[in-house]
Amino acid sequence: MGRRIAAAWLTLGVLALSLCAFAPAASARTITLTKNERTLLALINKARTSRDLHAVSLNKYLYYAAKAHSRQMISKSYFSHDSKAGESFSKRIVRYGYSRTGYSSWSVGEVIGYGKGMLGTPQAIFKAWMKDAAHRKVILAKRWRDVGVGQATGTFKGVSNVQMYTVDFGRRVD
Repeated sequence: MGRRIAAAWLTLGVLALSLCAFAPAASARTITLTKNERTLLALINKARTSRDLHAVSLNKYLYYAAKAHSRQMISKSYFSHDSKAGESFSKRIVRYGYSRTGYSSWSVGEVIGYGKGMLGTPQAIFKAWMKDAAHRKVILAKRWRDVGVGQATGTFKGVSNVQMYTVDFGRRVD
């Protein structure tokens, strides 16, 4: 009897794994922003709306692309819009589900930043971005409607407790 029960659990386990393999990863998960991610999103929208621009709305595909990129930069100790293997940020965003298919217009943009302690707060990162013309231009681009904010904490290039941020912006028009 013990073997039958074990075999039944094994069969159920394999079946569950098989069903999970066919489920789209991004749609099965819910978004739970960290406090830092929520703060950064609020700062971005405050800057945009104070300039009569549309507030950006959280998009799950952009969120997962941004979150994964921040985690990867921490775990592989590099800082770039491209992945360690050379994949561009736009290809990463498409791979995470922010598809071009079915839209007459598609555009994406990205800002990244990191810091430790007071220099790693969302406020400090945002302030640095807004002081830089190129970053400010991306954040305040009129076209954006969607956003993903991803933050990760870890050891970066031998320094512990570094906060890494990726913000992916997008717009798709039917």
